[in-house]
Amino acid sequence: MGMRRSLIALGLAAWLSVAAKAQTDQQNLTWKMQEFNKSLPGCQATPATRCAAVHLSYPVIETAPTEKAKQAIEHQIEDMLLTPLEKGKAPDSPEEFAGQILDHYQTWLKKGGSAGKPWAIERKIDVHYHSLHVLGLKFFQSVEQGAGHAAKNTVYFNFRPQDGSMIELSDLIDDSHFARFTKIAERHYRKHAPPATEEEDEEQSKAPGQEFEVPKNFAIEADGLRFRYEEDQANTHATVTPEFVVPYREIRSLLRPDAKLP
Repeated sequence: MGMRRSLIALGLAAWLSVAAKAQTDQQNLTWKMQEFNKSLPGCQATPATRCAAVHLSYPVIETAPTEKAKQAIEHQIEDMLLTPLEKGKAPDSPEEFAGQILDHYQTWLKKGGSAGKPWAIERKIDVHYHSLHVLGLKFFQSVEQGAGHAAKNTVYFNFRPQDGSMIELSDLIDDSHFARFTKIAERHYRKHAPPATEEEDEEQSKAPGQEFEVPKNFAIEADGLRFRYEEDQANTHATVTPEFVVPYREIRSLLRPDAKLP
C-alpha cells in the first residue's frame, strides 16, 4: 500500500509539474499596447491645411517563454510597423518612420500637391488570438496620400510563442489532404461571399479553369481557421472584403499530427 501511495504521489507531482510549466509558458508571453502619433501643425487648424499625420498602434512584448521567441516576435512586429512606404532607407524607429512620411509630404507639396488634401497614415497591430501554442497578430494599414480615399489592407500573422517561428498553412494541413481541405474551405466561402453581378458571371463563363484558391492570408482562432482575401482579390462590388471561417470540427482528420491547434 505504501509503495502504491508513493507511485501515485510521484505521478501527481509529475502531472502538476507539467501543468504548471504549461501554464507558466502561456503566461510568460505578455505585452502592452503602445501608441505613437505625429503630425504637422496644420492638422490642428480649422479647416486643416498642409496636414500630414501618422498614427501607429502596436504591442510591445514584455516577456516570452524564451529570449529567442521574444526577439523573433519583436523583429516581426518591427518589420510590419516600420517597412517604408517609399523606396529608401528602412527606418529604425517609429519617430524615423513618421519623419520620412512628413518629409515626403513636404516634397509632394513643393511639386504641386494641394495643401488642402491631407495625408494620413495608420498602422495598427493587435493581438488577435493567444493560446499556449499560438500568438495571432492582426495588421491593419490605411494610407491616404491626397487621393481622396484611403487604401486599406488587413493581414493576419500566426506565431509559435515558444520560439517565435511563423506558422504557415502548410504547417497545419497535410499535403495529401489539401484538396479535401480546399473543397471544405470553398463551401464556407460560398456561404459568405457577396453575390456576383451579371457582368461578373459573364466574365467567369468566358474564363474557364479559374478555380477557387484558399487565401494565404489566415488567422488561427479558438474554433477554426479564419481566411481573408486581399482587397484586390475581393469582389470589386463588395462593401466588405470576404472573410470566412473553416471550423476545426470539419478538418481534424486533415491536420498534421503536430499542428498544435486549440
